[in-house]
Amino acid sequence: MTTARPHEIGRRYPEAAKLPPVLLIFGPDRGLVTEVTAAIMQLFEAVGDDPFAVVKLDAATITSDPARLVDEANTVSLFGDRRLIVVRDGAGRNLTPAVAPLLKAPPRDAVVVVEAGDLKRGTGLRKQVEDDRTAVAIHCPVDTEKDLERMIDAEAAHLGLTVDADARVALKERLGGDHAASRNEVAKACLYAVDTGRLTLADVDAIVGDVSVSQMSDAVDAAFLGRREALDSLLNRLLRQDSAAVTLLMAAQRLSHALEQAAAAMATGASPERAVDTLRPPLYGSHRQTAPRILHHWTPKALRSASALIASATFETRIRPALAPAIARDALLRIASHVVMR
Repeated sequence: MTTARPHEIGRRYPEAAKLPPVLLIFGPDRGLVTEVTAAIMQLFEAVGDDPFAVVKLDAATITSDPARLVDEANTVSLFGDRRLIVVRDGAGRNLTPAVAPLLKAPPRDAVVVVEAGDLKRGTGLRKQVEDDRTAVAIHCPVDTEKDLERMIDAEAAHLGLTVDADARVALKERLGGDHAASRNEVAKACLYAVDTGRLTLADVDAIVGDVSVSQMSDAVDAAFLGRREALDSLLNRLLRQDSAAVTLLMAAQRLSHALEQAAAAMATGASPERAVDTLRPPLYGSHRQTAPRILHHWTPKALRSASALIASATFETRIRPALAPAIARDALLRIASHVVMR
């Protein structure tokens, strides 16, 4: 099995000559797929004088005319350098007929990069490429919370910034789903704060916006308040995006952990409002208003069970990404049902 991770590209393939003849770049995070392709394209743009060294083809064209890809891959460069053939926007298209001949007879003077959507393990084009000794498959999953942490830390360190804890939490809430978009938002926030040397919650609120953030917060609140109808309506809108499921579960997990901390404070005599006010990092936005009400419906034991349920669902989305929307929906509706049944 020949695979590579997105962050390994620069180390494994420092120059165009080191690249394998066929690379399949696929996964639910289209922004990361595009970013990996761009990194490979830069290797070709850095060498050679052939203006036709990089050829971009639309997947729709290749699907209707599979032989076109073979012809392009076997065209010799005018200047003798390797050429790069990029098949863009292959999500949802059957590219196997076009790519299979290149696996049987790899091009000598070209590198073929094929972009695809989320492909099931052990089937179709993904299996063919992963089983091939000369080709490489690069899976681009949705960023985890740890990935977002590393992204924030790297950008802040590059500009010499410190990041306040509440700013970090707020920023993560507004990221995820699309790696390239997340990176742009982090860079934008850090540049906004560069003159002060410190990224604050006010900076994040001022510069980072996401129309789906409030809807995700509303959906998580609805789950923990047992509002099934409102939750179902919000999920119908949010889960139209392939990558929203994991981001939604991450938001639910953060609130669940915060509620566990608040419930522990209540066990020592604090009121729900006081328990929420003393949380570190603090809750913000709608969660700050709804958390005291949520705590009236949940025991510490039930919150631990909710956190375990969300963690299990998040793990399931990694194993079966094609089912991520259904997995997230089921987990949040089960949480809402717990409130209704109590």
